[in-house]
Amino acid sequence: MVDRTQVKRRYLRKDISIPVRFFWDSEERSCLSTTVGEGGMYVQSLLPPAIGSRLKLRFELPELGEIEVTGEVRHSLQNNYGSLPAGFGVQFLDLKEQDRQKILSFVASLEA
Repeated sequence: MVDRTQVKRRYLRKDISIPVRFFWDSEERSCLSTTVGEGGMYVQSLLPPAIGSRLKLRFELPELGEIEVTGEVRHSLQNNYGSLPAGFGVQFLDLKEQDRQKILSFVASLEA
């Protein structure tokens, strides 16, 4: 189990629940995010992919448009852990600059 209080992030993430579709093992799944930032996101899922899995994610930021990115599962929780629901943290691997700017703009709008 991961002690979430000890994890240091390279990029700021903000709490936001948005629909996320991810494609893994020839299967498409629909879930919700709990956080998003320019480096990655946390996705709620009762059946999270294994750590190290690579998957394609699609999600839409309100008023900014759709983002499609490949990600790698960095941590996974099979059960709720404190306030964190079952799911997985994914690091973005090939985020386009224009999409990175969308995420930065979105995160900044949540801070206002």
